[in-house]
Amino acid sequence: MKALILSLVLASVALTGCQTVSNVANPAKASVSTAQSKTERNKANAIAFYEMAFNQHKVAEATAKYVGDTYLQHNPTVADGGQAFIDAFVPFLKQHPKSSAKIHRVIAEGDLVVLHVHSRLDENDKGEAVVDIFRFDDNGKIVEHWDTIQAIPEKTVSGRTMF
Repeated sequence: MKALILSLVLASVALTGCQTVSNVANPAKASVSTAQSKTERNKANAIAFYEMAFNQHKVAEATAKYVGDTYLQHNPTVADGGQAFIDAFVPFLKQHPKSSAKIHRVIAEGDLVVLHVHSRLDENDKGEAVVDIFRFDDNGKIVEHWDTIQAIPEKTVSGRTMF
């Protein structure tokens, strides 16, 4: 019985080793794994950026850590560049010290990450539904941003929330 268990364990180890060698020997599988890990890293960075910038109100720190040297902005009220982002949001967050953002959904594919967010000025504010789209470079830094923002109404025709 012990010999059978030992044989099964050794066979399992051997098969695991073969699978690992097989993945390394197959560049297509290795590329998929790398792409998936970059996508997961980008998702984590987008969430961490949002948490630091919009919930901890550490805009400069978030920008330094998560935004690339090149930062293209598609929001019509904010200029390109990390410093422009800081200049736009530091005064806003000082004016609204209780503002917060709750991420409801995260969608990622390749170098793009989409966040579906409930942004509020304070606990009494109905807030806005925000969809932010971030493009990341190969180093996991945000290099481009788009957004769309919709005020949350008192009620909806369907009766469903924005989230």
